[in-house]
Amino acid sequence: MLFEGKYFDGLSSAPFQVSVNFDFLKNKIFFKKENEDFIYWDISQIQFNNYGNLFEIRNKKNLDSVLKIDDENFSQFFFQEMKKNRGIDIHTQITNAGFLKISIITFFLFASFSCLYFYVLPPIAEKSVALLPQTFDNYIGDMVMNDFIDQNKIDNEKTEDLQNFAEKLYLAETKKLEFTVVKSNKVNAFALPNGQIVIYSAILEKIQSYDQLAALIGHEVSHVNNRHSIKALSKSLAGYMMISLLFNDVNGIMSVLAENVQQIHSLSYSREFEQEADEYGLKILINNNLDPYAMVELFEQLEKESEFSISEIMSTHPLIKNRKEYMQKIIQNSDYTVKTNNQLSTIFESLKE
Repeated sequence: MLFEGKYFDGLSSAPFQVSVNFDFLKNKIFFKKENEDFIYWDISQIQFNNYGNLFEIRNKKNLDSVLKIDDENFSQFFFQEMKKNRGIDIHTQITNAGFLKISIITFFLFASFSCLYFYVLPPIAEKSVALLPQTFDNYIGDMVMNDFIDQNKIDNEKTEDLQNFAEKLYLAETKKLEFTVVKSNKVNAFALPNGQIVIYSAILEKIQSYDQLAALIGHEVSHVNNRHSIKALSKSLAGYMMISLLFNDVNGIMSVLAENVQQIHSLSYSREFEQEADEYGLKILINNNLDPYAMVELFEQLEKESEFSISEIMSTHPLIKNRKEYMQKIIQNSDYTVKTNNQLSTIFESLKE
């Protein structure tokens, strides 16, 4: 099958009219200028660009020369031959695919990217926290706490009592803990990565026993010990984090987190983090000979509050039926002893005044 084309030999500006054909046995394309021998190009040595049906074909051994063919039949025939010899790159195949194929490819790429961004990158970003020194947790926590103190009123007397209360507990903390009571009608409590644990006065009013307060403290201490805040922040910034991870740039990771530190207030912990904190809080109760069912009672008190309004702690610490049932199941299979703790009782009464 012959196809008409124009050949530019790279030596003169005028093109030569040529007839082009294929040698299927030798996988070559060949053509000839008038009164000259045939020119053979090995298909494996061909590179080309196309603009619709117009093809510009070059031999990699002599890129100055170019063969131009504008023929719809040649377009289809040439693509088939090049595919057989794997001579078409991905970009060219996509460019020349039909609308349906391009739509399917686009959907597949979008779905793959979404899966990568939402399900693959966040866990990797979370694991990257292991690269960060504990001193970075202190730096981030101090930044947030200093800003928080400027915007809120601290109850110094209750803060002293709460600190005293926590020091009477065995918490197995990984760093020094500092407790603060904030005067507020928000039912909330949170932990910062530097060991700062903030409890709002409104949640103290809802808590009915020192065992429940110990359960809350144990839960928040778990967030500190397991670096949940830094891990949650890393997951929320996974896309940015990956760039630094690819270059093993620890300073870059810290810079990204530091620039977005204010997001800590709006982050929600994953179900895995909350379950880990619940289990730790329960362990704190058992290790201190306190009533483990205080954890379940704490959940119930906070759920009562949510009947009237969605409190802040309910949005950041999702207390659901399954979590209570999970705690009850663990308690039923645990050995524990409950003893009255007069020291904790006395301090708790002072906190409730």
